[in-house]
Order: sequence, then structure tokens, then C-alpha cells
Amino acid sequence: MIKKLTSGYYSKMMLISISTVCAITALLFILSSSMIRNQEKSEYLKNYDIAVSNLSSILTTKQNSLANTLAPVFSSPSRYQALCSLYKKHPTIAYSTNRAIIQMLKEICRYDQYCRGVLLATNEGELFQYNTSSDTLIPLTLNKVNFDFTPYQLQILSDSQLEALCGGYEKPADHVYGLSGTIFDYTGDNLATLGQIIILYSTAEFTNSLSTSHLDPSATFTLTDTDRNILFSSDGNYEYTKGILTAEQIPSGSSTIQMPVVSRMLNGKSYYFTSVYNGHYEFFANYQLPAGTITRSFTQVILAVLAVIICAASILLYVITLRIADKKIKTIQKGMNLVGQNNLDYRLPVPDNNDEFTQITNSFNRMCDELQHNIEKAYLFEISQKKAELYAMQTSINPHFLYNALEQIRVQITQGKYSDASQMLLLLSKMYRNQTRRTLYVSIGEELNLCENLINLYMYRYGNFDYEFFIGNSLKIYGIPKTHYSP
Repeated sequence: MIKKLTSGYYSKMMLISISTVCAITALLFILSSSMIRNQEKSEYLKNYDIAVSNLSSILTTKQNSLANTLAPVFSSPSRYQALCSLYKKHPTIAYSTNRAIIQMLKEICRYDQYCRGVLLATNEGELFQYNTSSDTLIPLTLNKVNFDFTPYQLQILSDSQLEALCGGYEKPADHVYGLSGTIFDYTGDNLATLGQIIILYSTAEFTNSLSTSHLDPSATFTLTDTDRNILFSSDGNYEYTKGILTAEQIPSGSSTIQMPVVSRMLNGKSYYFTSVYNGHYEFFANYQLPAGTITRSFTQVILAVLAVIICAASILLYVITLRIADKKIKTIQKGMNLVGQNNLDYRLPVPDNNDEFTQITNSFNRMCDELQHNIEKAYLFEISQKKAELYAMQTSINPHFLYNALEQIRVQITQGKYSDASQMLLLLSKMYRNQTRRTLYVSIGEELNLCENLINLYMYRYGNFDYEFFIGNSLKIYGIPKTHYSP
């Protein structure tokens, strides 16, 4: 079948054209499908981009408002001096001083529902925890960890870093993070750093922000610092980081930048991932979403169906056109073979539609008409020529016959048979009168009379003999070509 479809030059050209159409259709489908999928992916991920930006904004707001949060510490000199006495490790701290410190810490946590307590870390290696639920200041043991506080710089502590910071630490919520500020003594001429105050916040604020976004639960949102410590993870897994940026990949001089969505493999599955980097406070807000959650849209299905229909219709049109053309070509070839076998009366049937094959059929039939007309003219010319030749032959006088007849008449005269000579002259004159008459055909009856004259003429030469004609009377009226006598 394939060999038949590609047997001719024009069928090959049509096949190349159809193949080109199918290839272009497939290419356009791939390009348009890719563009539509990217657009739909962008639209679908827009809510996730908004959600991760909200997480970044919440943490940024907390950091921006830390100075206001610590306002109760610095607003009252007496309270601040009481706090400084705690950091300076006085031998004894009066009950009133202790209550003033607790009251101050209570005011710090009062105006933020997600604030769960405060840690006070001194340079002397002591640690105190204020828990909002117990409203007490509990001394703890400060562990030596690989975390250095930088004076006068706001720092973020993850849940795991807070747990490693001290022994006997009572976690005020399931997951918390800390924002640290510096406590210093400004009573003298020189500022002296006394330690750190760490405000503890629950990550429930991030969870509540995501719950109102109505996003796919398989998506994972995280907040990490530049050392890959997890501050928040929406799936509750704080054992590993999901960031993809390293310190070398962080754009220099950037305050806040949204990284483009990328696709990556994790545990054999494909995920979409992006990060929002806050260069001022140096943390990342990330999300990763399984690629399978973005299903193929109805528009892409329609495009795929249309592409298949176009390709199938092109191929079907090619096959139908080639079959119709092949049928018409065979009809023309059959007509040419019949005409080639001298069947000049055959004419090709003219199709109803006016296409190229109809024009070829009409031209072929006209050619046959002209050919038949020319052959008929040649045939008539040949017949007329044959008639002329026959007439010339019929009107020609055989000199031997004439000489013999005249010699026989002379013999009859010398022998004194004048009556026989006269009769022979009469018969001879009848025969030549008939021969010179300009007719090609005579009736059978007339031909019999001429034959009888010839026989009678020969009787004078050879003597009497018997003869008989067996011709029915009904046949004597039919014509035959006139006989040329040349005895």
C-alpha cells in the first residue's frame, strides 16, 4: 500500500507536503502546549508565590517591630537597671527586682498573641526563661553551642538552635523561633554588652496564614536562614532544609528578591521550587510543590485532539485524493488502450466535477473525434481513389481482345459469312458501349446479359456450345461491381 501511494512523482510530492503539514502541526502543538502550560503553571503558582511572600512579610514585620516590642525594656530606667542587675550577676536579687523584671517581660509578650516567652542569655554563661503560661523566671544552664551572638545585630534562632542552647529548656509551643536583641549597660561613659534577650514566637502564625490560602496540602512551605536552619516548616519536618540556594548563590546587594520557579527531582519525584530571599535579615521563604498537582488543562487536551484530527484528516485526504486520481488515471489508460486497438468509437465518460481530469478527458475525446474524422476523410479519399482506379480499369480497352475479335470478324468476311460478321460487330459494339458507360455498379440481370453477349461472341470463334445460368429472378435486381472483360 505504501509503495503504491509513493509510486509516482506527484504522489511523492503530495506525501512530502502532507508530512510537512503534520510536522508543522505537531511542532505548533508542542509550542502552543508548552506556552499554555507555562501560562497555566504561572497562574496556578501565583497563589503559592503570594503565600510564600506573606510568610516572608510576617517574619520581616516581626523583625522590623522588634524595637517596638522591646520598648518596655528601655522605656523605664528602673526596670532597665533591674534587668541589667540580673545580667551583671549580683549575688542576690531582691524580690521586687525580680517582679519588676517579670512584669516587664509580661508586657513584652502581652501585645503579640504569638509571643510565647523570653530567654535572657548573659555573657556570664547564665540563661533565664520566662514562660507566659507560668509567669515565672526560671534559671537554666547555658550550653556551649556553635552559635555566636553578634552584639547589636538582630539574629534569628531556629527551633533546633534554641533546644541546643540550654538544658532543661521548656518549649512554650510545638515549634518556635527566636529573635535576639542585645542588652548593654549605658550608665557609664562606655557601652558594655551584658548579653542577649531572645523573644520566642510560635510558628502557628505562619500555619494560620497558610490555612487561609486554601492551597494544596501536598505543598511544603519553609523559612530558613542562610545556614539552612529551619525556622518554620509547614509539614512539621524540621530535620532537613529544603532550600536550594547557597551563600555563593545569594545575589549581592539584594534586599528582597524572588527567585524564578525551577523544577527539580527529589526522591524520584518532580517538584516545583522557588525562594524569596530577604537580604536585609538574611533568610529564605521557600515552597516546593509536586509537579503532578498541576494537571493537564482542558485547553491542552483540545489542542492535542485538534492536532490529531488535522494530521489524520490530512493523511485521509491524501489517501482519498490519490485513490480517486488513480481510478481516473486507470480509466484514461483503458480508453487509450481501446483507441489504440482501433476502437475509434470509444469515448471516455466525462466526470460531473470540473477538475483537471475532466479537462484531460474532454481533450482526449476531442482528439478521438478529430482522429476519427481524419481517418474517415482518408478512408473516403482512398475509396474515391479506388473507384477512379476501378473506373479506369473498367473503361480501359484490352487491345488483345479487340485484335482477336476484329481478326475473327475479318475471317468471317473473307469466308463470305457477312451475317455472322455483322452479328459479331453488333455484339462487340454492345460490350464496348457497356464498358465505356460511367457506372461502377450494374444489376445482376444486366451482368448476365453482358456475359451472354460475350459467350455468343466466342461461339462464332469456337463454335456452338451449351451454357446455363443458375440465378434466381429475385436476385437479378441487386447490384454488383461492373466486370472488366479482358479475354
